[in-house]
Amino acid sequence: MKRLLTILLFLLLLIACVPTPDQEAVVNKADHSIKDTLAAPDAESYRFEAPEHWEETIEMKNLHIVIDADVVQPETDRYPIQTIQRHTFTGEDVMKLLNACFTGPFELRENPYSMAEIEEDIRFELRGNVIDSDEVTGEVTFEPLTEDSELLIELRARMAQCPVEDIFVPLDSEELVYRSEPYVIRAAGGALLYVSFQKNAIKVSTARNADPQDESIVWNGGFFGEPWHKTIDHITVTEGKAKETANDVLEHAGLSKQFGVGKIEKGRLAHAIVEEPYYEVLSEGYIFRISRNGGGYVSFPQGGGTYMEDQRSALFEPPTEESFSQKWSQDWFELYVSEQGVGYVGWFDPNEFVTEASENIRLMPFSEIQSHIRDDLRYSYAWTDEDNRGITELHVKKIVLSCTIERIPNNLDEAALVPAWVVVYNDSRSEKVKGHDKIMLINAIDGSYMHVG
Repeated sequence: MKRLLTILLFLLLLIACVPTPDQEAVVNKADHSIKDTLAAPDAESYRFEAPEHWEETIEMKNLHIVIDADVVQPETDRYPIQTIQRHTFTGEDVMKLLNACFTGPFELRENPYSMAEIEEDIRFELRGNVIDSDEVTGEVTFEPLTEDSELLIELRARMAQCPVEDIFVPLDSEELVYRSEPYVIRAAGGALLYVSFQKNAIKVSTARNADPQDESIVWNGGFFGEPWHKTIDHITVTEGKAKETANDVLEHAGLSKQFGVGKIEKGRLAHAIVEEPYYEVLSEGYIFRISRNGGGYVSFPQGGGTYMEDQRSALFEPPTEESFSQKWSQDWFELYVSEQGVGYVGWFDPNEFVTEASENIRLMPFSEIQSHIRDDLRYSYAWTDEDNRGITELHVKKIVLSCTIERIPNNLDEAALVPAWVVVYNDSRSEKVKGHDKIMLINAIDGSYMHVG
């Protein structure tokens, strides 16, 4: 009897040590390393097979997931993995953008502000700050003027030191340093360019305090004093011609093999003015979101593309090493083009191409990717089974084979650009906000969840 009890206890211990299937799946997912993929032999050239469209409805307790999506993939027979490293902008990068977008020679204005610019700033300050705006009529309410405003005192002191005539000198990239106020640069023909230069962002605009606004911003009231629900209806350049300009910019900047146009929207260049109607539209055209293509994938901007460092285990356990857990952002461009040419360009979160670490890798069959997408959507919205908070439907409208950043374990200097399926969707609540899509990233190599946002 004693012997039998001993055997039973031993068997129970063995059973307790065997992981459940669910536990095993989680461990395998979290333990996978991109190093395994990079170490594998290159695959023979092949064409990935996927349907052009996917229609399906997934029923949950309080939610319908409706998939009615075009499946977009590149025209290619090779699927590489590239590596990148972080980069900090330099004056040479500023010159690269200027030469790609505008015509030189370029001159730097020595005085940071002109007399006319200071006078305009004083008028803004004397008018007072906006404290309310009616979204229907555009009527604006200003706060009372304070004559002892610190900014007003500073502006008047700045005016006393400003030369009557602007002073320009030849532009030397080595003299460009990071600073809060923009540089003013004169291009050929006398056009002024306002250049913001920081270690992780370069912005160049053809007008002071002017930024591009897409249709969703205009629809929701681009400025105080502007009624809501306006559209952009006076574009004189064709989308095709504007896209040619965008591609020329990438070519002249030497970036055409690393970046591509990911999204095109109607837009405008506008800025605030002192007098009613308190804003001025300078031009209308197209806004291009440009992002890395990873060596041939479909460029998709992914909203700027900042994700968790240890993306592959995002659902399971966070990274523990502080230096490894710092965010690594995917670099991107915003370019505005009108009939007059480039009106604005911004380059953000810079990286540098290092090498093509793998020339061609095998992607997971799309039928298996579909299974992962179904499971991850169910998981992400499982909370709706208890309380859907007014969300009754989720609509998947596009699935794109793009690329995104994945960290390489024990490597603080380089990251990989891996193929990823970008699932573009909206739910019945968020789709009411024009132009704000949600995305989910699925690793195209093994189907693992990478990001949702």
